Amino acid sequence: MATNILVVEDQRAVAGALRMRLRGLGYGVLDIAKDGDEAIEKAAELRPDLILMDIRLGEGIDGIEAARRIRSKYDIPVVYVTAYADHELLDRARETHPAGFINKPFTTKDLLTTINLALTQERDQPRGMEQLRDAVLTTDQQGRVSFINHSAEQLTGWKRQQILGRHLSEALRQLHGLPTDEGTRLIATVIASRRELLLPLPAGAPADAEPDVLAPLNDARGNLFGVALHFGQATVEAGATAQARALEACQFALDQTPFGVVVLDDALRVMHANTYARNIIDADDDAVLSLNGGALHARDEQVHETLREHVRSITASSTPGAGELIELGAGSGGAHVIGMVTAGVGPQTFSERPLALLFLFDLGHRQTLSATVLRQVYGLTRSEAKLVQTLVGGCSLEDGAQELGISVNTARTHLKHVFHKTGARRQSELIHQVETGPASLALDIRHRRR
Repeated sequence: MATNILVVEDQRAVAGALRMRLRGLGYGVLDIAKDGDEAIEKAAELRPDLILMDIRLGEGIDGIEAARRIRSKYDIPVVYVTAYADHELLDRARETHPAGFINKPFTTKDLLTTINLALTQERDQPRGMEQLRDAVLTTDQQGRVSFINHSAEQLTGWKRQQILGRHLSEALRQLHGLPTDEGTRLIATVIASRRELLLPLPAGAPADAEPDVLAPLNDARGNLFGVALHFGQATVEAGATAQARALEACQFALDQTPFGVVVLDDALRVMHANTYARNIIDADDDAVLSLNGGALHARDEQVHETLREHVRSITASSTPGAGELIELGAGSGGAHVIGMVTAGVGPQTFSERPLALLFLFDLGHRQTLSATVLRQVYGLTRSEAKLVQTLVGGCSLEDGAQELGISVNTARTHLKHVFHKTGARRQSELIHQVETGPASLALDIRHRRR
């Protein structure tokens, strides 16, 4: 069955020539739209397999805006056709998650390759995550990235809309630390020689590790139409290690907050619950929240439905925002829990699905950071951490010194060191910072792990 394409082009002669080329390649051309508004109407009516969209259209909205509106309603891949290399224009285009770019003037081979890759990536996307060993991205003959598969996205952290259209030398600079001119030279060498080229191993990789490979891409007739970057096991393992460290750092950061944080997907499955949240969930038989098969469940069914609606709304929205406070209920032992749902952390940290954060606050209990946490987060000594705890507990500096068995002068010296380490300038500011949790904790953890 032929692939059906909608062409959006405001110049009649160009549109006619493009239709002939596409039909010659075996594609079906459903229709030609001359402007953005007509493209939206025909996309809704005809539901093509792919849209070839000229970025610059004569009147009305441009191709980027037309693509944005189409993609917001229909799962139709869009390939942009443009004669312009304006960075601002390309950045706008990438935000619409295009399936590819074709730069004018282009050859029939460019057309065939880009369309095939666009259809392949759209078809492969629902299959789920591929093996990291198979991670690959490809370029056109100019070295601009034309395709990145799902495994490569997972490995590098790059999203399709971020990398498509950029020169491969940028990726080599980030992955291997190669200067841009050196990366460009290596790509040109592969294109000129039509032979594979092994890239330097990442720092710290074993000498016998499998390296990344730059390889020429040839069609069935042996004609070169681009370059592929195949990720070797060394980069895969380095990427997996980096992801594991990022996950560990994120979990550690969440565990230090003096309120509950639950990372949820759109089905209320719990990706992570920090220490405070775990103390609330399943605390006893009368807990307001519990886990059922790995999914969060509120004791009250009406509250549960409200929670589900908030999470689904947040995860489905392209605009992050916070929901209203939710009264989750009161449990035994004086627990009185409220929650608030907001946009989640990046999906690659915990899960592939859209995520939400549920913040839990137990109004019946007050919790502060432990001495161990104070030492880990701020780098306090044991004595300094204990002094901070006494101050947060309501003691004056003099009473705190007496409780710790030290002189007031020693306590003042400790406090000066604490101010320096925490950034607080006054005792009241220090207490507030400790009680509410350090806002810059995630950044502190990331910095210390470098």
